[in-house]
Amino acid sequence: MSRPVLPDSAYEALGLSPNTMKDLMNPKPANEPTEPAAPNLLQSDEDNARPLAPNETWITLYAELLLHIRTITLFASLRTNYSHETSAKLSADGAYITVSHEGQSATIRLPMNVKGEGDATLSLPSQPPSKELTLRLQMEEREGSDLLGTLRGEERQVNIVPWDGASFSQIQFLEITCKGCEKVIVPRGQVGQWRDLPNENWAEMMDFWHCHKPDEHDLHDDMQEEVVKRKGYAAGNRLEAVKGVGFVNLTSFLLKQQDCEGAQLVSEEYVGRDSIVCKHCAHTLGSQDEATNGWWIHKWNTGVATPLRPSSPTTYTMQRWIAARLLYLIENFGVRKFHIHPLTLTTTPSSDPSCTPDSRISTPSLLIWVFTPDLLFSSSVPSPNRHDPVRSMKVFYQKQTWQPLKPGEPESATVEDVEFPQDLYEELGKVLEESQGWLPPTTRRFQGWHVGLLQRFDENDVWKAEGGRQLVDT
Repeated sequence: MSRPVLPDSAYEALGLSPNTMKDLMNPKPANEPTEPAAPNLLQSDEDNARPLAPNETWITLYAELLLHIRTITLFASLRTNYSHETSAKLSADGAYITVSHEGQSATIRLPMNVKGEGDATLSLPSQPPSKELTLRLQMEEREGSDLLGTLRGEERQVNIVPWDGASFSQIQFLEITCKGCEKVIVPRGQVGQWRDLPNENWAEMMDFWHCHKPDEHDLHDDMQEEVVKRKGYAAGNRLEAVKGVGFVNLTSFLLKQQDCEGAQLVSEEYVGRDSIVCKHCAHTLGSQDEATNGWWIHKWNTGVATPLRPSSPTTYTMQRWIAARLLYLIENFGVRKFHIHPLTLTTTPSSDPSCTPDSRISTPSLLIWVFTPDLLFSSSVPSPNRHDPVRSMKVFYQKQTWQPLKPGEPESATVEDVEFPQDLYEELGKVLEESQGWLPPTTRRFQGWHVGLLQRFDENDVWKAEGGRQLVDT
């Protein structure tokens, strides 16, 4: 129904202009509906992941074994508050636990069997309902088993590191292979002797350990010098690579260039040392060391093939070597915080005029706090080639920037500066961020620190190496 049209004089008494009257007679159309300013928080998770579908739930389970209190702590993270219908059930063998919530469930294998007779329903905390559950389960120790004694025994406290000189000496015709392509780097029979190197500071400490050089004193001077040279290291003698001899430290092999037939030297402008790469695939293997006149081949870039499994070299994940390195530093320096940075650049202002002093020496770094050196964990979040339970260490970390100390600046007594090769440093940051996905969202931060996990070597890893079985890399 149309309105009658009146002349303008009919509105003069209102004292309004014709344009104002036009706006009043023709109101604006209604606005389009907008998104609510405060959407339902239950429809999206805390990490800005995809929105939840109606009636959808989400459960993350994480369990870790705490030996000092003889319990397994289970963390369950839900998308909505738990209710009287939420349940946690322990399997009959005490090896698995299942949490059910709003029609969905998640199952986790516990780090160790706990007490239970038949499928047991666990009591949930009586605290006000929330989206986080924490349960503590008592470990099972059957009579005469001494399970806890085994886990806390002296052999478990040792920093287990495979591929030492003593074990290599017992294996005939082993080969060192490239981890990238599995081609041979050191052929079988090329190295006839494998020798363990002592502590990294052995050369500086030899004068304190011995009143006299540990040499063959009954030999003439010229013969004695020759014997010392063949040894490669002794008091008053610097370490030097020897053809046919492989020196082994925690994470590397020191070899003569002639023994590494499958490797070659590549010069890099921005790295302090020339790199050693695989001739077949150019995979980085290590670095040249002019001080020892040899090549350092890093264990994390190689594999070992034995006569039992010549076509399937044994390899280990890089994070296990990183964990072994951190444990070694804890034992030798008595600290648990480390400022880790990659190898510094050697670029100078004369070679690169656009490079300022600050940009040359500043480099991204990670401040690492090894909070728990040894634990067993399981997670309901799957990961390729991770077989729960996993022996690991819990690490707190922060991203920072490293700079060398200024002249006269004191060193920290609680934080140790550590330099990592570039590939090892990048892998450290990668695995720490990846491990956060195995944890419930509320356990990924602690007082300004990110929380991560680093897998470490276990007795089974050494057994696999000696038995010729392969540990698949992740």
